[in-house]
Order: sequence, then C-alpha cells, then structure tokens
Amino acid sequence: MNALIETLPPRTFESFRCFDRRENRLPARWHQHAEIELTFVPKGSGERLIGDHIGRYTDSDLVLVGEHLPHTWASDEFRGQRYDMHEAIVLYFKRDFLGSGFFDIPEAIRIRDLLTRAKQGLWFPPEFAEEIGAKMQEILAQRGMLRIAELLQCLEMLCECENTVVLASEGYQCEANSRNDPKMSQVLQYIIENFTDSQLQINQLAELVGMNHSAFARSFRNTIGHTPTQYINRLRVGFARRLLLEQDLSVLNVCYQSGFASVSHFNKRFRAEFSMSPREFREAHLLVHDSSRAVAGHEAKTR
Repeated sequence: MNALIETLPPRTFESFRCFDRRENRLPARWHQHAEIELTFVPKGSGERLIGDHIGRYTDSDLVLVGEHLPHTWASDEFRGQRYDMHEAIVLYFKRDFLGSGFFDIPEAIRIRDLLTRAKQGLWFPPEFAEEIGAKMQEILAQRGMLRIAELLQCLEMLCECENTVVLASEGYQCEANSRNDPKMSQVLQYIIENFTDSQLQINQLAELVGMNHSAFARSFRNTIGHTPTQYINRLRVGFARRLLLEQDLSVLNVCYQSGFASVSHFNKRFRAEFSMSPREFREAHLLVHDSSRAVAGHEAKTR
C-alpha cells in the first residue's frame, strides 16, 4: 500500500507553485509527489504526519518536505471533512526547476545540502518560521523573476536555522510507485477521522481495503514504520496532550475523549511518550505558564 502520487504541475507562466491552501480545494489525504514542499501554517492545530513521524502542530508551524516523502496535515478544525481548508501557505518546486545541477554551483551548496536533509522532513521553530512565512507571503504577491529571487532568498534563510528538527526516522524510506494506489490514503484518512473512537479495531481497517488481518498489519508496518496499534495510540496521545493543555477536563475525561478505553492503558501510553503521567504533564506545564506570567507581570511593573 502506497501514498497517493500527486501531480502538481506549475502553471504555464511560472516555474514553481506558491499558493494559499484555503484557495485550493485539496482533499485531506496521505500523499507524495516529485516536488519539494515548504508549508507554513500561520494559525491552526492538528496532526502532522511526515513519513513515520506523527506530531502535533500549532500556530507558526513550518516544515520542509523532500521529494517522494509521504505526508499529510489533519487539522482539528476540519477533521472528518473531505476538504481540509485550514490556513496555510504552500510552496512546491522541483529540485531541477532552475536547470539540472543548479544547486551544485559553489554559491548554492548549502541549499543543496538543505534539500538533501529534507528527504526526512525538517521542522523549523516558530520564531524562525514567522520570518519565512512573511517571505512566502511576498512570493505570493510577486511576478516574474522576482518570484525566483524571493524563493532563493527564502531557501538561503532556511539554511541559517540551527534548530531544525528531523521528522521521519533515519531508516524510513518510501520509494515512489508508478501506480496510483489509494489504499493507504483511505486507511490513514479513516484512522484520522476515527481514532478517538475506543471501538476502532484493526480488523475494521483490514476489511476497509479488502485484506486479512496479518497481511494488512504487515503491509501497514512496512509502509508507515509503525504497527496500526502504535500509530493509533500515538495519535490518541497527541490529542490527549492538547486536551490537557487547552481544556479544563479531568484526566478521566481526557482519557475517554482521546479514544482510550481504560485509564491504566492511557497512563501507560502517555508515560511512554512523555516520560510522565498525564497529571504530571499538566501540572508541569501549568507551573511553567504561571512562572512566565509572573515574570511578564514583574517586567511590566518595572517599566
């Protein structure tokens, strides 16, 4: 089972694409393409799936995705809907869009190395992401050669960031397939829409794509890098993390709303991911928040 192969040709008057995602009716799906992708999310939250990486995203999220690396974003706001219209600026370009070997010239070696590292997906911290997001807004407004100049400057700026995070694991590989197989996209989309249902079973997923349990589990792990159960649990833990930080719910309610059927299993999975219990996690973050607020209040008084 492979990610859907998406074809994204630039328009006749441009060599690369840059657009506001809200203006393009793109289905929320697990996909890959031959272009390198830079996506900036100014506002929003949800799950970010890059190769075998599963993580939460929030405001000012910036990720560089290499060619043929399967990925999708699943926003909280549009969960379960066919089209995910969350706010984002997306930039697509092929490695050779300026000609074969362009990024091998001495002045572009750092960019070449950046694009190579992007084969596993790269995340950039919010304060840096906002600068790049502003630059991407400029690209949206430019025409002609100015677009290319702005893109190259944007890539040069990305090279300056020293706090990037590699997303997919080093051993993760997913070669492009010549056929357009929708099975994995269908399964992942179903999981994203239903992972908070504690009755979700692996057999349901296997039946969805007409496979037996063992063949499905083996194919899923080979493609995603996790077993179906591991994948679902990571989504549930990520969702629980957001509820603990943003909602005034008891740990018991967070457990059930995240799709866990028992508190003991919830605590075990959460501790495996964050090295602390859900209650400890909430208390630690409340302490940091209260300390930051106190410091801000003191600074305001001394001005």
